[in-house]
Amino acid sequence: MSLNEKVAIVTGGSRGLRATIARELASRGANVLITYNSAKGEADKVAQDIVRKGREALMVQCRGDDRAAPVQVVSAAVTKWGRIDIIINNAAFGDDMALTEITHDLWDKTFDTNIRMPAFLIKEAMPHFGSAPRIVNISSTAARAAALEGLTRVLARELGQGYNLTINCVNPGPIATDMWFKHTEPEISEAAEAVKKGTPAAPRIAETDDIAQICTGSVVNANGGLVFV
Repeated sequence: MSLNEKVAIVTGGSRGLRATIARELASRGANVLITYNSAKGEADKVAQDIVRKGREALMVQCRGDDRAAPVQVVSAAVTKWGRIDIIINNAAFGDDMALTEITHDLWDKTFDTNIRMPAFLIKEAMPHFGSAPRIVNISSTAARAAALEGLTRVLARELGQGYNLTINCVNPGPIATDMWFKHTEPEISEAAEAVKKGTPAAPRIAETDDIAQICTGSVVNANGGLVFV
């Protein structure tokens, strides 16, 4: 599918699956804004790849838990390109903790990054949407994921007809990127082996270009958002 001259925002687009998404959007013709927190070197490489594909790239440094970030990101995109057609909400923060271990600060940072940032980024982008905007929220696990998936359903109902918009949520599971393999601790290696053995589709960790090959046991609603399951 051609995305020629579309304008895309990919949050956290400097590394991992997020960088792959940014490159793929550029390959299909989109100009891409990527956000990054501290990984400027990696963001530079992604931006250079986008330019090599003949598209325009823009980098915005921000933190997902910074409440000024949505305005900053949208303003940068609109100043350069005049509109926004695609948003990939993929910046994330989280830590595996039991309820007895969690703190107020960690809770706030997790939900500011994973829920508040996507919601307010969409809100700020609304006046600048193109003719048929597309939004994808990248989910994960635990309470923050349930909140993001719920937000996706609510916004699909609220914004769909008014903006000729679709918004969906994807839970990709473990993906073989630098974000997964940068860890060398034995427990991470053990976890990787457990994932391989426990994946019904294939005894491996998914690659970034897997689509149909790694989808199994999923239920996809194709009813225009009339019914959410």
